[in-house]
Amino acid sequence: MGLVTRRAFLNTAALAGAGTFALRCGRAAAPAARIHDVAILGAGMAGLTAARDLAHAGLGIVVLEASDRVGGRMQSLKDPAPHGLEIGAQMIHGSRATTWSLVHEFGLKTRPLEGGWSTARWVPGRGFQKSDPALRDRLLRRLQEAYGAYRGDDITYQQFLDDHKFTADEKDMLAYAALTWSAEPDEVSLQAAMEDEAAWDTYVDMNYQIMGGYRQLYERMGADAGERVRLKSLVKAVDWSGDGVQITCDREGTTDTVRARRAIITLPIGVLQSGQPVFNPALPGWKRRAIDVLPMGRVVVVSLLFDDWFWHQPPYGVQGWSMRGGRVSFWDPHPPGKGMPGLQGWITGRPAQELSDLGQDGALQKVLEWIEEACPKSSARKRLQWSHVRDWVRDPFTLGSYSYTRPGAGGQRAVLATPIQDRLYFAGEATEPAPHYQTVHGAYNSGRRTAREILAALGMDVTALLRAPAGGAAASLTAPAGAVSAAGPA
Repeated sequence: MGLVTRRAFLNTAALAGAGTFALRCGRAAAPAARIHDVAILGAGMAGLTAARDLAHAGLGIVVLEASDRVGGRMQSLKDPAPHGLEIGAQMIHGSRATTWSLVHEFGLKTRPLEGGWSTARWVPGRGFQKSDPALRDRLLRRLQEAYGAYRGDDITYQQFLDDHKFTADEKDMLAYAALTWSAEPDEVSLQAAMEDEAAWDTYVDMNYQIMGGYRQLYERMGADAGERVRLKSLVKAVDWSGDGVQITCDREGTTDTVRARRAIITLPIGVLQSGQPVFNPALPGWKRRAIDVLPMGRVVVVSLLFDDWFWHQPPYGVQGWSMRGGRVSFWDPHPPGKGMPGLQGWITGRPAQELSDLGQDGALQKVLEWIEEACPKSSARKRLQWSHVRDWVRDPFTLGSYSYTRPGAGGQRAVLATPIQDRLYFAGEATEPAPHYQTVHGAYNSGRRTAREILAALGMDVTALLRAPAGGAAASLTAPAGAVSAAGPA
């Protein structure tokens, strides 16, 4: 079927993940007199990674997580798919991804993604339109030529396509360059689209999924952190007016206070934009501007099991498909030969907001309506055996999927990543440059970066940390891009 790049997969999608981070402090809070070296807000990939590095360096840390689990925007269902069913972050992006060090450390198995995803577009009145590689290549060459000739201001991607007279059908085929952000073409920055495209074309060679799901990775990281992680701990306020940081947490009506010399904020942009937690003093204007211009995209993931693979059979004969201008995609999420007949729907942008507004039951019915629109003889509603709707838009601990860039916001990710007075540090996918933001490995990189920043500020030698993976295992930080085994890059 050919190489499935991040771009090709994102015609069907991938929630690149990092941690879910808005928080609650646990009942087993430390004594009020104790002062931690570092308090970490969030037990997603960024928070768990920073915790591993700092604990390995001998610092006293506490991780405060709002939800009842670790993992953040990584989330896998074990049932009804024992091989793992991802309803959040989908994949390891390429053999160069730094998270391979964790895969090897934990002895996890992976599978390459080499096709079988969205192989057709469904167009009203025309039915399924199979991919035409020659047409796609010509269209992409035209797009690249237009990129190279552009000398104007940073406008929206949609305005750029309009100005260059792409047809409505061509715009649908090119929408992935904006939908990568799980946003709409009229929301995202043209400059960011161009930079991201070039960076991904250079960076990604092959994508992989962890057999058994990402849960094997984040649950292991959470177990290694042990009692340092406090679940169900919602951070209400961060007071950094004194010498250290005082964090006020709420757990089902019980208020706790955590004191630390400094804090790492791994809250997703959507949560920070909601005004939670309250900072005293307020974050400086330059930091608030960076937060405000890097909004969260929208994704709803719908997992479905049927009694038959009706979409594989005549008159349809597709492995998967996209519709609604690429904003709605369906594919079989199971490895070949495993699992019941399954479809996973990846819905982005405004259709995701529509599903979220309908609620769980309404969203399921709308998705089944879309399937029966494309496969009118399928009787999909009657064939349905099981379903699961994961609404990242309304998740109170994420308030969206992952960050994207508005026009004029170039450089703001570096601003977001900048520490404040050796007191507040910032991590998470949104703090990383292209092509790493929106990804699990981007969140991982940011957690390692903040750990190094803190250790350097303390005058500690970070040389060993730079050489070793999080947790201190003696393995390479990156997987070589050469030979690939059944288990993934080695």
